This record gives sequence, C-alpha cells and structure tokens, in this order.
Amino acid sequence: MKLTIITINYNGSENTIKLLESLKNQADKDFEIIVVDNNSDDVEKLMTYQTTETNISYIKNDRNLGFSGGNNIGIKKALDPPAGGGTDWVLLLNNDTWAEDTFTGRLKAILEGKDGIIGLALDEGNRTVFAGLIQWLKPTLIHLPTSQVGNIKSVDNLYVIGGAMAIHKNVFDKIGFLNENYFLYFEDADFCQRARKAMVPVSFFPEIKISHSVSASAKKLGSPMLLRYHYRNALYFNLKNGPWYIKLAVYPWSWVIIIKQLGKLVINRNKEKSKAILMGVANFYKNKYGRI
Repeated sequence: MKLTIITINYNGSENTIKLLESLKNQADKDFEIIVVDNNSDDVEKLMTYQTTETNISYIKNDRNLGFSGGNNIGIKKALDPPAGGGTDWVLLLNNDTWAEDTFTGRLKAILEGKDGIIGLALDEGNRTVFAGLIQWLKPTLIHLPTSQVGNIKSVDNLYVIGGAMAIHKNVFDKIGFLNENYFLYFEDADFCQRARKAMVPVSFFPEIKISHSVSASAKKLGSPMLLRYHYRNALYFNLKNGPWYIKLAVYPWSWVIIIKQLGKLVINRNKEKSKAILMGVANFYKNKYGRI
C-alpha cells in the first residue's frame, strides 16, 4: 500500500517544518510527502528542508489557492504515475499538526483493505475531536469531542475534518476533487456529502490521533474576513447539499441574516463584523466564489 501525506503551507513555515520533523521520526518510513505552498511571503527555509529519512516533494503555487485548490494540486501529483505517484491513499494534514513516531504505522494498519474517506482524531490540547457535525442553516460547523463517540446514533450528519482526512484513490474517480468554490471552510463537509450521495463509505477512527494547534494559519486572515467566508460558504453549502426543505429555507435565512446585521449597523454595534457578514451574503447572491 502506497501512502502520500499532503500538507498546505501558507505563511506558516515554522509549523510546517515541525510537522515534517515529526514525520521524519516515524518508525514506519514507507510513505511520501508533498508540501504545497500557497504563495507564502518567505519559504526559503521550508523549500530547502530535506532529510534522508523521508521523501519530500515541494510545489510552489504562484497564488494562494486556498485549502481546496492547494490540496487538489498535491492530490493530482500524488495520483499521477508519470510523476512518480500512483498512490493508493492520500492523507491530508494541516501544517499545524504533528505526529507521534508510531502514527504512520498504525494508520497504514487501519487503511489496509479499506476504501472511501476515513477521519482521524485531532488532539487539540484541551480536547480531542474525531468528526465534524453538520448543522443546517448555521454559519459554522462544529467539531465533536471523542467523549461523544458513544452517543452517536448515526453518522449521516458527520463529516471528516479536513485537517486529518485519509482518502482512497478510487474516491476521486467517483466524485472528483475538493470543491474550490469554498476556498476556506466547509469544503471537507461538502466532500463528505458528495461522497455519501455516490455511496462512498465515510468512516471515523478516533483511536488514531494527531496533535493539532487549532486554526493557527486561518486566524491570520482576521476575524471579519473569516466571517465573510463563513457566511458565504454556509449559504452555498446549505443550498448545494441540504435536504429539499433546507434548500427552500436558504434564501429566507439569508434575509434574516441581512436584517439582523443591518439592525446592528443602525445601533453601531460590531460594525466591521456586520459589514463582513453582509459582504459574505452579497458574494453568495453574486455567485462570487473562491478567494475573496
């Protein structure tokens, strides 16, 4: 079984090198690594990082392609036999994660003989999460702690968190790649919903975990910008993936959002955040997707 680990770097070389160092120390070293840089300001140290213990390939994009676009570049390279790829599994890891030295060996034992999309647990320090929960007509998605594993009756509304997502090569033949309209947020939930519609198995293995510094790279965008992405993408995701009654409710929900934020502007409360949310809704109506 051939495993390729893909990570995206965007102005986070220090974190990325920490991840690569942890992968260098794996007991099972039979895997490849692809680092995709999304046009960071200074990546000289990262792009020259190489070890004899691990096989690392670097791709430097000439613009920021976001989570979906950056990962798609890496996935296509991993799947391409002429480029030395032809991998069986790709593992998407956030660059602000790091692994214990038994991680790849345990992971490969889990993946052997399986198919579909598999989610791993993320140790966030104060808690460990194993899946995301889709909540319709909400601007954000939430992560579920492993303490709730025993309470899960159905996985239909759960999605694999993109920060630690293993994908079998056959999945891309069936549903294509990550949706680049999102740029940031909701793309992992969208990918899992598309997989389920195509009868691709989506499963979770909370016993395999990787350490994670929560949203270290995303926070650099700033809160108003994050809100703009969240609201635009939430509207798009609900309209695209929701049950019929949710799809009917998307536009009335957007009007409620608009009225609420206009009210906040009138009373001069959190003006910058309200403006960002309204711009996100406007982007949705204008079909302005990808990077804002």
